[in-house]
Amino acid sequence: MASVAHGISYAVSYLFIAIIWINHHYLMRLVGVPTLRLIWINFVHLFMVSFLPFATAWTARTRLAAPLVVLYAGLFVCIDIAYSAFEREVLIHADIADVSERTRRMARRRSLIVLASFTTATLVAFVAPRFGFGLIWGALILHLRPEVPLVASRDDLTNR
Repeated sequence: MASVAHGISYAVSYLFIAIIWINHHYLMRLVGVPTLRLIWINFVHLFMVSFLPFATAWTARTRLAAPLVVLYAGLFVCIDIAYSAFEREVLIHADIADVSERTRRMARRRSLIVLASFTTATLVAFVAPRFGFGLIWGALILHLRPEVPLVASRDDLTNR
């Protein structure tokens, strides 16, 4: 059972880091010269992400015990808050020609849904850690395709 827990928690963490990397690079395409504020927000985000390997190993060692899944999900909340601040800062400074208002609203909405999902996973993990862990998986799906909410489509640009 321990190897299954290790494998699952590793897969979730790896997927999360891959999603962070993809979304980060996608957002950075919208930035000309990054501001000092954006750089520091990015450092805070990366600092939060740096705890992920530790939390992953600890959660797996305890076979998804409730207190550790709560901690693990709580870390996802902290990382998502930092990511949302990063995304917001990028979108504030992005050229309106690159990102429509509709796209910005979709990004804000998605951020709130993901944050609510991670928060729910944290609370659920107190009583049902495996279900809480599953909610984390579900929340990650919303970040798999960064281009959907972050870059204006040609239709958005021509319909303005």
